[in-house]
Amino acid sequence: MIKPILLLLCLFVSIISVADQDHSGHNDNLLLLLKDKISLQKLITQYPALPAQQQAQNLAQQRVLFRHALSLLKDYVAIPESQYPNMAMYHDSLKSRAALMNDFVELMTDSQCKQDPSCG
Repeated sequence: MIKPILLLLCLFVSIISVADQDHSGHNDNLLLLLKDKISLQKLITQYPALPAQQQAQNLAQQRVLFRHALSLLKDYVAIPESQYPNMAMYHDSLKSRAALMNDFVELMTDSQCKQDPSCG
């Protein structure tokens, strides 16, 4: 009697896990994007005060983080309307995704301006 119940429980957990997989990946990407954003903010802030050799290392780290973040961002913003239960949630998600994209644009601009003192 215990074996069939245990088997059904395992099957139920695996079905729930598969059903949640798409949304979970979306949330995982958001967390990774926020982590990269914070790391980039720190690197960009530190850049001007570093000696030339460390600036080069800093820029290399920035480049790696930007590439990683932009590949995640590409997937994160591509979530279709059909993944949301209603239009209001989809609309809120679009605003949130646009704000995150804008944050990364600002980081790129800030990074570029820290490297070029003539930047306005």
